[in-house]
Amino acid sequence: MTNTHNHETWAQLLHSAVHTPGKLLAAYTAFHNYSFGNALLALEQCISRKIEPGPLNSYRGWMDLKRQVRKGEKGLCLCMPVMYKKRRADKAAPEATEGREESQEDVRQRFVFRNYWFVLAQTEGETSYEQPIPGFDLDAALQTLNITPIAFDEINGNVQGFAHQREIAVSPIAELPLKTTFHEAAHVVLGHTASHKLVDLEHMDRNIREVEAESVALICCESLGLPGAEAARGYIQHWLQGEKEIPNLSAARIFRAAQQILKAGSSGEQSH
Repeated sequence: MTNTHNHETWAQLLHSAVHTPGKLLAAYTAFHNYSFGNALLALEQCISRKIEPGPLNSYRGWMDLKRQVRKGEKGLCLCMPVMYKKRRADKAAPEATEGREESQEDVRQRFVFRNYWFVLAQTEGETSYEQPIPGFDLDAALQTLNITPIAFDEINGNVQGFAHQREIAVSPIAELPLKTTFHEAAHVVLGHTASHKLVDLEHMDRNIREVEAESVALICCESLGLPGAEAARGYIQHWLQGEKEIPNLSAARIFRAAQQILKAGSSGEQSH
């Protein structure tokens, strides 16, 4: 996402969340069935427009729930995928007429911003509506993600945990075992431990990999109200002192990985 639509970029949203304790928890509490990028985007708009954050839906979605968007309310702008067709010309088969071209259509996807969503506070109706926050099961998340916990066999007492391919291990004396588990799982989900070459990771140094994984751990810990968020925040803020900002591409990957982990440990959740 770029800033051509007068919205903060993913990198700016992540930077704000890192420097504002409680923002990730607030975003997840109000908009947990949406992607983290959209959840933070919705929260920022609610704060700036003085609207109470809460359950989010489209105009038609609220009508299906027997609630009506109040007249004059302006929708929140979120990022959404749209499919489109692009025509391409292919050379005909050899047995076809020489020089003839056949027209084919490729289905592609792009992301756009639309003001299609409204929070509960922008609606009215006799039917009440509550959206419970899903529970989270870490073991179920790892199983769903095909990540296997193994015995910790490092002899270096300073090592908190490690990840290799789709296996992770956490030291039995790790200071913050849950945060470390999220950190190592993030390495796997982000593709840092894959045995084959990943094009988007080809020039990624260890520092950016670590800040990506620690950012995912921060999102997961703070969203679930677990210990470890402050330690993760401190590491990221220290890293930012030298690098100034997390690249926009990395921020998008971080949001996506955190959502994958949290969704994997929750039941019946769908993200937008």
